[in-house]
Amino acid sequence: MRARGWLLLLVSLAAGALFFGSLHLLWPLVDTDLTRPADEVRAEARRHLESLGFDLDGYRAASRLRIDGAVLDYVDRAFGREQTQAWVREGSSLVYYRVLFKKRGESIGYVVRLHPSGNVIAWSKSIDADHEGARLPVEQARTIASRRLDETFALDPGTVEEKSVETREESDLRAHTFGYERLLSAEPELRERITITVAGDEPTFGSRYWLQPPAARREARARQAPRIALETVGFLLAAVSGIAAIFIFLRHLRDGSVQLGRAAVWPAIVFVCLMATFMLEGASLVAYWEPLWPLWVSAFRYFFERAGQQVWLVLFLLALVAAGNALDGKLGAGRGNSLALAGRGKLLHPSVALASGRGFLIGLCCGGTLSLAVLAVGWLTGGGTSLQPRGFFLYSLNSASPAITSLLFFLGVALAEELGYRYFGGSWLLQLTGSRWLAILLPGLIYGLTHTRMDFLPPADPFWARALVLTLVGCVWGWAFLRYDALTVVLSHFTADLFIFNWPRLASGETLPVVSSLATLAVPLLPAILFAICSAAGRAGPRPRPAS
Repeated sequence: MRARGWLLLLVSLAAGALFFGSLHLLWPLVDTDLTRPADEVRAEARRHLESLGFDLDGYRAASRLRIDGAVLDYVDRAFGREQTQAWVREGSSLVYYRVLFKKRGESIGYVVRLHPSGNVIAWSKSIDADHEGARLPVEQARTIASRRLDETFALDPGTVEEKSVETREESDLRAHTFGYERLLSAEPELRERITITVAGDEPTFGSRYWLQPPAARREARARQAPRIALETVGFLLAAVSGIAAIFIFLRHLRDGSVQLGRAAVWPAIVFVCLMATFMLEGASLVAYWEPLWPLWVSAFRYFFERAGQQVWLVLFLLALVAAGNALDGKLGAGRGNSLALAGRGKLLHPSVALASGRGFLIGLCCGGTLSLAVLAVGWLTGGGTSLQPRGFFLYSLNSASPAITSLLFFLGVALAEELGYRYFGGSWLLQLTGSRWLAILLPGLIYGLTHTRMDFLPPADPFWARALVLTLVGCVWGWAFLRYDALTVVLSHFTADLFIFNWPRLASGETLPVVSSLATLAVPLLPAILFAICSAAGRAGPRPRPAS
């Protein structure tokens, strides 16, 4: 290694230490079990429904972790982090597992919402409009609803206030829905809403959830305006870049200089990664399932629809990669060479192995850059971070195989974003203006702006802070692209995402999630590791030339 290589290693190690040491500050997790085994959650939900007298024989179950983000943010702002976490631990409706039960050939379905501690937040039984039942007067139905308040939610009917009652006449029964509220705090205001439905003479729905005051909802919507403005500017600039990519692609397609086979490899890999991610979303498939159909019919339709949604992304990526290849050829930079080699499966080629090692180290640098920027913004402005997990975190947490999903999904994300922002965008601006600074800064700015409203990324406030922080990270990738190559930045982005989105499982303290997460984090380094092993055994190819 030359001096620059040692410098990159030292800076990366320092940045990585800062990043991993501040993960709990950047992505503070709600204080509850986020990695509870799905089988345990489903079994507990089944026991609860059976305790209510429902027959679940033959029913298929699927569960999914959910966060009530809007109310969580309000409670966090109004009452502070310590009180919010205390309420989360006590079993509030801010965090829950939604468990769905369906049975082939049966139109009746069931849903249970469970706090990770096992506290029941909601349950429901869906019935058809022609379901037969009694036509109870409202007072009798109220008695049944009051009893369910106590039996299901352990609430004394005397501690809640009835706020509404709605009676609905069906063809063969009468349904009454009672709405109750109780005051949790007068100042700041916080109320809990409890809803019980009695259809015929049986309860079919019970739910409790916290209410965000109307004034707070309006304030939250108003706060979104500048964020939406920044995001819109980002998407506008991205659209201009995308249109340019399409024109460049078509021009080179016409003159025959586009190698479609080479350009199609990575868009196809993105498509496969995303579709495999969807296949591991068991809860989504069960939710989509029409139980009066065979499961395979719904599954086929579900995946066909998801594939149709991704085709446009694949075609757009094809244009971006082809245009990027053409621009890279004009510049004579060879920044796409190692990417092409990796696409042909030559993972032990020296340039691929070198990109693997560099990408991992630059991923650490990006983590350190993000940490330093977020902490600096917090110190200067007092802006905080949001309680997690949200957004992309939930892809792996709700997957049938969290480790595989995190690899597939975030490889797809890294490829899609870096092939667009850096491989095409950086190359185009460099060829258009000759300015390396513009080729770094403008794609970085677009990247930051288009991430303005992604609430799973820090910081939460002020409104411009997330765009600024992500712009800085994007500039690190822009520098790495011009300094090294496209594969380096793809693997760097992949590495950084794996660091971030495996955090809930790393923080769980459970052996299996921690071990599988650590193994997942090492995947971007595999070409470098395998190359080193083969080199030691004397079977590797020529040593990679150090970057100039």
